[in-house]
Amino acid sequence: MLNSTERILNSALNTHLMRDIDLSHLFQGSPARRYGLINKALKKKELLQLRRGLYVLAPQYLSQPFSLYYLANHISSHSFVTAESALQFHQWIPERVAQTTSMVAFGRNRHFDTPFGQFIYRTTPLEPGDFWTGVTRTEINHNLVLMATPLRALCDYVYWHKIKNADKEFLKTGLRIEDEHLNQLTRSNIEELIKVYPVKRVNVFLSNLLKKWGF
Repeated sequence: MLNSTERILNSALNTHLMRDIDLSHLFQGSPARRYGLINKALKKKELLQLRRGLYVLAPQYLSQPFSLYYLANHISSHSFVTAESALQFHQWIPERVAQTTSMVAFGRNRHFDTPFGQFIYRTTPLEPGDFWTGVTRTEINHNLVLMATPLRALCDYVYWHKIKNADKEFLKTGLRIEDEHLNQLTRSNIEELIKVYPVKRVNVFLSNLLKKWGF
Protein backbone atom coordinates (compact mmCIF):
# COMPACT_ATOMS: atom_id res chain seq x y z
CA MET A 1 0.00 0.00 0.00
CA LEU A 2 1.24 3.48 -0.84
CA ASN A 3 1.98 5.89 1.99
CA SER A 4 -0.51 8.33 0.50
CA THR A 5 -3.26 5.70 0.53
CA GLU A 6 -2.45 4.79 4.11
CA ARG A 7 -2.64 8.46 5.04
CA ILE A 8 -6.13 8.71 3.55
CA LEU A 9 -7.19 5.57 5.43
CA ASN A 10 -6.01 7.10 8.70
CA SER A 11 -7.84 10.36 8.08
CA ALA A 12 -11.45 11.48 8.28
CA LEU A 13 -11.65 11.10 4.49
CA ASN A 14 -11.61 7.31 4.61
CA THR A 15 -15.42 7.04 4.50
CA HIS A 16 -16.09 9.88 2.07
CA LEU A 17 -15.88 10.77 -1.57
CA MET A 18 -12.91 13.08 -1.99
CA ARG A 19 -12.46 16.25 -4.00
CA ASP A 20 -9.26 18.03 -4.87
CA ILE A 21 -9.83 20.56 -2.11
CA ASP A 22 -10.13 17.74 0.47
CA LEU A 23 -6.87 16.18 -0.64
CA SER A 24 -5.14 19.57 -0.67
CA HIS A 25 -5.71 19.80 3.09
CA LEU A 26 -4.36 16.28 3.61
CA PHE A 27 -1.33 16.50 1.34
CA GLN A 28 0.54 19.71 2.03
CA GLY A 29 2.93 21.23 -0.46
CA SER A 30 2.68 22.31 -4.06
CA PRO A 31 -0.17 21.29 -6.39
CA ALA A 32 2.39 19.41 -8.48
CA ARG A 33 3.37 17.27 -5.49
CA ARG A 34 -0.27 16.60 -4.62
CA TYR A 35 -1.21 15.62 -8.18
CA GLY A 36 1.87 13.39 -8.30
CA LEU A 37 0.67 11.50 -5.24
CA ILE A 38 -2.87 11.25 -6.63
CA ASN A 39 -1.70 9.98 -10.02
CA LYS A 40 0.53 7.39 -8.38
CA ALA A 41 -2.40 6.11 -6.31
CA LEU A 42 -4.60 6.05 -9.43
CA LYS A 43 -2.04 3.99 -11.33
CA LYS A 44 -1.85 1.52 -8.42
CA LYS A 45 -5.69 1.46 -8.41
CA GLU A 46 -5.71 2.20 -4.71
CA LEU A 47 -7.58 5.41 -5.51
CA LEU A 48 -10.28 5.55 -8.20
CA GLN A 49 -11.41 8.57 -10.19
CA LEU A 50 -15.13 9.14 -10.73
CA ARG A 51 -14.65 12.29 -12.76
CA ARG A 52 -12.12 15.08 -12.86
CA GLY A 53 -11.50 16.21 -9.30
CA LEU A 54 -13.62 13.53 -7.59
CA TYR A 55 -12.12 10.35 -6.13
CA VAL A 56 -12.94 7.38 -3.94
CA LEU A 57 -10.79 4.74 -2.27
CA ALA A 58 -10.77 1.36 -4.00
CA PRO A 59 -13.50 -0.97 -2.65
CA GLN A 60 -11.05 -3.21 -0.77
CA TYR A 61 -10.21 -0.27 1.51
CA LEU A 62 -13.83 0.63 2.30
CA SER A 63 -15.63 -0.94 5.24
CA GLN A 64 -18.96 -0.06 3.60
CA PRO A 65 -19.11 0.32 -0.21
CA PHE A 66 -20.92 3.25 -1.75
CA SER A 67 -24.03 2.42 -3.77
CA LEU A 68 -24.06 3.31 -7.45
CA TYR A 69 -27.02 5.58 -6.74
CA TYR A 70 -25.07 7.55 -4.15
CA LEU A 71 -22.15 7.90 -6.56
CA ALA A 72 -24.57 9.10 -9.25
CA ASN A 73 -25.86 11.88 -6.99
CA HIS A 74 -22.32 13.17 -6.49
CA ILE A 75 -20.69 12.70 -9.87
CA SER A 76 -23.03 15.44 -11.07
CA SER A 77 -24.59 17.68 -8.45
CA HIS A 78 -28.23 18.83 -8.55
CA SER A 79 -29.29 15.44 -9.89
CA PHE A 80 -31.38 12.46 -8.88
CA VAL A 81 -31.63 8.85 -10.04
CA THR A 82 -34.61 8.16 -12.26
CA ALA A 83 -36.06 6.26 -15.26
CA GLU A 84 -34.88 2.62 -15.59
CA SER A 85 -32.42 2.94 -12.72
CA ALA A 86 -35.04 4.12 -10.23
CA LEU A 87 -37.54 1.52 -11.46
CA GLN A 88 -34.94 -1.18 -10.87
CA PHE A 89 -34.22 0.17 -7.38
CA HIS A 90 -37.94 0.06 -6.53
CA GLN A 91 -38.06 -3.47 -8.02
CA TRP A 92 -40.71 -2.49 -10.53
CA ILE A 93 -38.86 -3.94 -13.51
CA PRO A 94 -37.10 -7.33 -13.63
CA GLU A 95 -34.24 -6.44 -15.99
CA ARG A 96 -30.79 -5.49 -14.76
CA VAL A 97 -29.93 -1.97 -15.92
CA ALA A 98 -26.45 -1.64 -17.38
CA GLN A 99 -25.96 2.05 -16.58
CA THR A 100 -27.15 4.44 -13.88
CA THR A 101 -29.44 7.15 -15.27
CA SER A 102 -30.13 10.48 -13.59
CA MET A 103 -31.88 13.75 -14.35
CA VAL A 104 -29.79 16.87 -13.86
CA ALA A 105 -31.12 20.35 -13.18
CA PHE A 106 -28.53 22.33 -15.11
CA GLY A 107 -26.17 22.03 -18.05
CA ARG A 108 -26.38 19.50 -20.84
CA ASN A 109 -26.73 15.77 -21.37
CA ARG A 110 -23.54 14.03 -20.25
CA HIS A 111 -22.13 10.61 -19.47
CA PHE A 112 -19.20 9.44 -17.38
CA ASP A 113 -17.35 6.15 -17.78
CA THR A 114 -15.95 5.15 -14.41
CA PRO A 115 -14.44 2.06 -12.75
CA PHE A 116 -17.95 1.46 -11.34
CA GLY A 117 -19.73 1.63 -14.68
CA GLN A 118 -21.40 4.25 -16.84
CA PHE A 119 -23.38 7.15 -15.40
CA ILE A 120 -25.77 9.02 -17.69
CA TYR A 121 -27.24 12.48 -17.00
CA ARG A 122 -30.06 14.00 -18.97
CA THR A 123 -31.56 17.45 -18.78
CA THR A 124 -35.08 18.26 -17.69
CA PRO A 125 -38.08 19.95 -19.33
CA LEU A 126 -39.40 21.02 -15.92
CA GLU A 127 -39.16 24.50 -14.47
CA PRO A 128 -36.55 24.86 -11.69
CA GLY A 129 -39.22 25.11 -9.02
CA ASP A 130 -40.77 21.82 -10.13
CA PHE A 131 -37.56 19.87 -10.67
CA TRP A 132 -37.77 17.92 -7.40
CA THR A 133 -41.46 16.97 -7.71
CA GLY A 134 -41.74 13.23 -7.21
CA VAL A 135 -38.23 12.88 -5.76
CA THR A 136 -37.53 11.43 -2.32
CA ARG A 137 -34.54 10.89 -0.04
CA THR A 138 -33.82 7.27 0.76
CA GLU A 139 -31.05 5.75 2.86
CA ILE A 140 -28.76 3.21 1.19
CA ASN A 141 -25.72 1.87 3.06
CA HIS A 142 -26.05 4.69 5.59
CA ASN A 143 -25.96 7.36 2.87
CA LEU A 144 -28.87 9.54 1.72
CA VAL A 145 -29.72 9.17 -1.96
CA LEU A 146 -32.01 11.35 -4.07
CA MET A 147 -34.28 8.93 -5.92
CA ALA A 148 -37.33 9.37 -8.14
CA THR A 149 -40.56 7.76 -7.01
CA PRO A 150 -41.79 5.03 -9.37
CA LEU A 151 -44.31 7.40 -10.97
CA ARG A 152 -41.75 10.15 -11.55
CA ALA A 153 -39.34 7.55 -12.94
CA LEU A 154 -42.03 6.39 -15.37
CA CYS A 155 -42.69 9.96 -16.49
CA ASP A 156 -38.99 10.54 -17.15
CA TYR A 157 -38.79 7.22 -19.00
CA VAL A 158 -41.73 8.14 -21.25
CA TYR A 159 -40.20 11.56 -21.89
CA TRP A 160 -36.67 10.37 -22.72
CA HIS A 161 -37.72 7.37 -24.81
CA LYS A 162 -40.43 9.37 -26.63
CA ILE A 163 -43.17 6.85 -25.89
CA LYS A 164 -46.44 7.98 -27.46
CA ASN A 165 -49.78 7.16 -25.84
CA ALA A 166 -48.20 5.10 -23.07
CA ASP A 167 -50.83 3.03 -21.33
CA LYS A 168 -51.26 0.05 -19.06
CA GLU A 169 -50.54 -2.38 -21.87
CA PHE A 170 -47.20 -0.73 -22.58
CA LEU A 171 -46.22 -0.77 -18.91
CA LYS A 172 -47.19 -4.42 -18.52
CA THR A 173 -45.76 -5.79 -21.78
CA GLY A 174 -43.04 -3.29 -22.61
CA LEU A 175 -41.62 -2.79 -19.11
CA ARG A 176 -43.12 -5.94 -17.54
CA ILE A 177 -44.48 -4.08 -14.52
CA GLU A 178 -46.82 -6.12 -12.36
CA ASP A 179 -50.33 -5.01 -11.36
CA GLU A 180 -49.35 -5.11 -7.70
CA HIS A 181 -46.95 -2.24 -8.36
CA LEU A 182 -49.27 -0.25 -10.59
CA ASN A 183 -51.97 -0.48 -7.93
CA GLN A 184 -49.72 1.55 -5.62
CA LEU A 185 -50.17 4.68 -7.75
CA THR A 186 -52.54 7.32 -6.40
CA ARG A 187 -54.66 10.04 -7.96
CA SER A 188 -52.98 12.79 -5.95
CA ASN A 189 -49.50 11.79 -7.15
CA ILE A 190 -50.68 11.65 -10.76
CA GLU A 191 -52.41 15.02 -10.59
CA GLU A 192 -49.34 16.58 -8.95
CA LEU A 193 -47.14 15.59 -11.89
CA ILE A 194 -49.71 16.54 -14.54
CA LYS A 195 -49.55 20.11 -13.23
CA VAL A 196 -45.78 20.45 -13.60
CA TYR A 197 -44.60 18.15 -16.43
CA PRO A 198 -44.78 20.28 -19.63
CA VAL A 199 -44.49 17.49 -22.21
CA LYS A 200 -47.49 16.26 -24.21
CA ARG A 201 -46.57 12.57 -24.29
CA VAL A 202 -46.05 12.57 -20.52
CA ASN A 203 -49.37 14.31 -19.95
CA VAL A 204 -51.09 11.79 -22.22
CA PHE A 205 -49.54 8.99 -20.18
CA LEU A 206 -50.67 10.53 -16.89
CA SER A 207 -54.14 11.23 -18.30
CA ASN A 208 -54.41 7.59 -19.35
CA LEU A 209 -53.77 6.63 -15.76
CA LEU A 210 -56.63 8.81 -14.61
CA LYS A 211 -59.14 8.17 -17.38
CA LYS A 212 -58.55 4.55 -18.31
CA TRP A 213 -57.60 3.10 -14.95
CA GLY A 214 -60.28 4.76 -12.88
CA PHE A 215 -58.06 6.69 -10.42
